[in-house]
Amino acid sequence: MQQAEKAEQQRLISQALPLYQQAAALGHTAAVAAVFRLQQHSSKVLLGQWLAELPADASALAPYWAELGHWQRLTPDQQQQFQRPFAAITLQTEACRLSVLPVVTGLAEARQWQLLLHNWQQDPQLGSLPICWLPPRFIDSMLLQCSEQPTQRIQCDLPALQQQMRDVDFHQLLVLAGRGGASYNNGVLQLPEQSDLALLRHEFSHAFGFLDEYALMPKVAKDECKPGRLTANLLFHKADLAAYQQHWQLDANELELTPVASCHHAGLQAYRLVAADTHMQHYELAMPALYLKLLHKQLARPEQLMPAAYYFAYLARQQQDWPAWQHWMQQAAKLGYRPAQQALVIQNAGQQAAVAP
Repeated sequence: MQQAEKAEQQRLISQALPLYQQAAALGHTAAVAAVFRLQQHSSKVLLGQWLAELPADASALAPYWAELGHWQRLTPDQQQQFQRPFAAITLQTEACRLSVLPVVTGLAEARQWQLLLHNWQQDPQLGSLPICWLPPRFIDSMLLQCSEQPTQRIQCDLPALQQQMRDVDFHQLLVLAGRGGASYNNGVLQLPEQSDLALLRHEFSHAFGFLDEYALMPKVAKDECKPGRLTANLLFHKADLAAYQQHWQLDANELELTPVASCHHAGLQAYRLVAADTHMQHYELAMPALYLKLLHKQLARPEQLMPAAYYFAYLARQQQDWPAWQHWMQQAAKLGYRPAQQALVIQNAGQQAAVAP
């Protein structure tokens, strides 16, 4: 342990780490903290495998299992002890129009979410949105199985996730876990565990129909880039300007068509509605005032936004899990989402026809 500390002081990390690991293997609990400190950016799966091989007392290792989000290794009392400080991390507003449920695995993600929510509240634009953030939900990292490939989009076990979400009402879902690229897909926002506010703002804008203002992937461009279709921030043909203006109830002097590369792979020239580059082209950039105005307009009719429950119903149908389909479709319908309401009407009509004489 002394040799490891000396090597770390000299910034000889490649020498310090194996010495700390050897000390931990001999039962020196303080060395475990040092290993976690030096390997905070390494694979959590591998770190968990190493931790499982240590001879230390289970109670001494509890904080490290909580850090990794391996809650099944802890007693219910231990789980409550570590998770309790984060139960009050929430943001409720009287004018709440949309509820978002954050999902985290370990304590590192929970601390990061605490920071993100604080920064959200302090941001003049984002803090003005009538959005309620529910208390974070902890899910065992081995159950969620989020990927850790830095060059790929994060993938988590969504069927396992939906099984853990059935006892709470929410509209959108934010999963803060794993390592890699962020994404938004049908009501589920996936962020890497060390995300900043700018990345959250960019990805969350997708929930309101905003598209990326850089070249979309060919398949995405083919699906999204269709003249006549109205999105929040893009036009796919100049002839759609009047319809866009009427749909969003905007004055002509608020709009300035500017070419962007979004539909390059679809062979179309797309246009954003503002002159300056925005956070939808480079997520670190500012969000234009017009885009904030459009977010507020969207939140005035949240029933038009696809809820995560509707996507979970789709996943349940793929698994032929009809009770789960019924549950999630009813939750989506309760939020006013018309496609879910129509799906339930069709299902009820089919059931009545099946029992008719």
